[in-house]
Amino acid sequence: MDIVQAISTGIIQGATEFLPVSSSGHLFLARNLFGLNFGTAYVILLHAGTLIAVFAFLWKEILNILKGMFKGSLDAWKLVFALIAGTVPAAVLGVTIEDFLEKSLTGNITIGISLLLTGALLFFSDGFKSEKHSINDIGIKLAFIIGLFQAAAIVPGISRSGMTLFGALMLGVKREDAFRFSFLLSIPVILGGTLLDISDITGVENGLWGFLFAIAVGFVSLWILRILTRAKKLKYFAFYCWLAGILSIFIL
Repeated sequence: MDIVQAISTGIIQGATEFLPVSSSGHLFLARNLFGLNFGTAYVILLHAGTLIAVFAFLWKEILNILKGMFKGSLDAWKLVFALIAGTVPAAVLGVTIEDFLEKSLTGNITIGISLLLTGALLFFSDGFKSEKHSINDIGIKLAFIIGLFQAAAIVPGISRSGMTLFGALMLGVKREDAFRFSFLLSIPVILGGTLLDISDITGVENGLWGFLFAIAVGFVSLWILRILTRAKKLKYFAFYCWLAGILSIFIL
């Protein structure tokens, strides 16, 4: 992969990892359309870049959680156990179908159908009016349900951020806290996948360029998504997902 391709895929990853349109779906569509030579290891490297963006964007929340844990705060420990519970479904499914994912779920038709589904969920997500739960109310049960939505996003074209936001909002979590929990929940999943495949990603040619651009663009995308989540504007991404899904199925 040359530098231009690495930078381009880094930009795609940074923009689509957090904006609810599926980063893996867009990366594999780009690979299929332009004949790019990268596999799951490179996708994991780009995800590691957007993980850094999450740390940079939510550093205050993460620091407060760590301080609370050391001080014995029940709210902090409750949130930690909730994040663990929410991570379990994606971790189990990821390990189970990793090989099947790469071989059978990265085609244009599969991605297109998944994008259409993502769009449908996003379209209805702004309609949830119940906001009775703060992030401190998310226990193991609610977190596990949200984690099931996250697990579904292992399929390219299903947006992780879109699914977790939809799940949290459906369960009545306040919009700002749904945003925070969604991206705190991304940390263990992305970190775990990166550590499992660390030996594979270190040798990706020009991967550093994609990694750096994923960080920079990802940070900006998080800022945009926070604003749109608060303003109940997620449905606008639905139209994009539907268009991209139709193009993927019938044209690409």
